[in-house]
Amino acid sequence: MNTPISPFPDEIDEYMQLSDERHRAPQGYGLLETYSDTSHPQQKWPILIPFGSGADLPPLPSELLPGFAGPFSQELAIETETPSGLAVSLTLAACSLAAARRFRVEVKHSYFEPLNLWILVALPPGNRKSAVQAATAKPLTEWQSERAAAMSVDITRLTSEAKSIQALVNQKRTEMVKEKDRDRQMDLIDEITKLEASMPEIPRPPLLWTSDATPERLGTLLGDNEERMAWLSSEGGVFDMLAGRYSGGIPNLDLLLKAHSGDAERVERGTRPPVDLQHPLLTIGISPQPSLLEGLAAKPGFRGRGLLGRFLYLLPESPLGYRSLDTLPMSESTRAAYDRGIRDMLDTYPADEENFRVMYTLRLSREARAEWLAFAHHIERQFRPGGSLELVTDWGGKAPGAAARIAGVLHCIQYVGRTDVLEISLDTMQSALEIMAVFMRHSIHAMGVMGNDKQIAAAQVVLQWLLRNQHRKITQRDMFNALRGRFPKMDQLTPALEILSERGYIRIQEQERHGAGRPPSPLIIVRPDLWEDHP
Repeated sequence: MNTPISPFPDEIDEYMQLSDERHRAPQGYGLLETYSDTSHPQQKWPILIPFGSGADLPPLPSELLPGFAGPFSQELAIETETPSGLAVSLTLAACSLAAARRFRVEVKHSYFEPLNLWILVALPPGNRKSAVQAATAKPLTEWQSERAAAMSVDITRLTSEAKSIQALVNQKRTEMVKEKDRDRQMDLIDEITKLEASMPEIPRPPLLWTSDATPERLGTLLGDNEERMAWLSSEGGVFDMLAGRYSGGIPNLDLLLKAHSGDAERVERGTRPPVDLQHPLLTIGISPQPSLLEGLAAKPGFRGRGLLGRFLYLLPESPLGYRSLDTLPMSESTRAAYDRGIRDMLDTYPADEENFRVMYTLRLSREARAEWLAFAHHIERQFRPGGSLELVTDWGGKAPGAAARIAGVLHCIQYVGRTDVLEISLDTMQSALEIMAVFMRHSIHAMGVMGNDKQIAAAQVVLQWLLRNQHRKITQRDMFNALRGRFPKMDQLTPALEILSERGYIRIQEQERHGAGRPPSPLIIVRPDLWEDHP
């Protein structure tokens, strides 16, 4: 096979010349290594995706967040006795909302990424998810309330003025209807038109986030709030909404899909005027129960239209049963620094006071861009047969863009409120890629969990049978004959084998046909390192 030519040869050459020390994959890539079959050096096995909650997944440390966000997430995790990844993820989501209002990142020429992130942290009930969510969203809520209070006098005055004008309009309209003289009617119509044109626009207090909305209401919220909103919740109601809770079971994905990338969308609202959104951006930070993941891929359109591939997943280990229930509270200085940092991000002066859609553009330093490019090429290689992303290309295809978004958010945290420092450093990019490497491990596992739970149970039955009977290799036909009592038809066994293959437990190898007769049955090869635990 010919080696494909890099689409960015100049950038790669430039990167390789930076230093011999940097001639490697960026830090954190070790989390994505494949397993090599030492008995067959050319055989590469993808990363193993275990069943159930016992997967050996790396933690997401708070030290990767800069500035005010790192200490806050660390102390919040200690105070609530929750996994560090929960606090880090929801802190990152809150900062993403604030950063996405004013900033975007230019990854390379004519390629821009917004800074809104979609993050899902799956944890069982009882893990104080609501407390962590409330703490991370507190400055957002307080900012909203203070803005509403500051606007209340103007809103009251303008509302009263609008009511008075409307009363005059109603009076003149009644007079016009009764008027018999045509010229006088036209004069009254002109007066009504001028009064309606003078009707003041009543400002709406800003809203930053919601935890429940219909698609139409979400479109209205985006339209009323500079096309920037967040969905923050300790539950997974956003998936119920998308699955058609408010639309008779008909999936409604268009707005959400476009609000991830900022594509224009027109939201129809029945008898009310439609909402035309030019560049809507939605941030998502949710922490539902792990059971929510099971079966998500089977929801109409969720996987096929790329919805599930847009999320960054984290499945931290639950500490229930091992908590001390007696921890020190967060220091007031740490809490105050977080509140001040979020507020300063929200109060960043717009790039164009007349047009909120004009964004500050962050750009990658030469070293940061080279690091990102090396990461993107690493991801590309994982799509090859046997690669860790071979079966989750929908998620992997968005991974480089997500890494750039995380780098942009980290930069905004580090230089909070500043618009004079717009270059993302190598250190910031490296931190973003370390965060992304953790999300990748968890997301690959999560995408496997989302399969049909009955088929997963069947796959586990087949796996246990293979290990119990020490079948390192077996034809699919022989396996079917042995398991006919559990799988009466071959098409009942095949999905289980496909799941085992997707998770890296087995490899299904087609055999060459020699001569006449029926074709040979595919050979099932069991992952060699499984026998280290099952001699």
